[in-house]
Amino acid sequence: MNDFITDLYRSLLDEIQVPFGDPEHEQAVQAYLELEEKVKEKIGLDLLSQYQRAQHNAFGWENVAIFSCGLRFGAQFMLEILKN
Repeated sequence: MNDFITDLYRSLLDEIQVPFGDPEHEQAVQAYLELEEKVKEKIGLDLLSQYQRAQHNAFGWENVAIFSCGLRFGAQFMLEILKN
């Protein structure tokens, strides 16, 4: 079941589009890129990559768990509507 939910989550992510033209988003991305460059200079690209992989491995499950909760809510909501 977890593999099905993970695959569904990933396939739905393919449909998400980056919010081009949103000044707030572009500022956030620019700030992130500037900070990332500073971190690379301080700790190096290799250590930064290791850190990012470790973070994903440790906490990446949260995205699928949140998605699963949304699916359960949607299914329960539809069942309630169909009852009435």
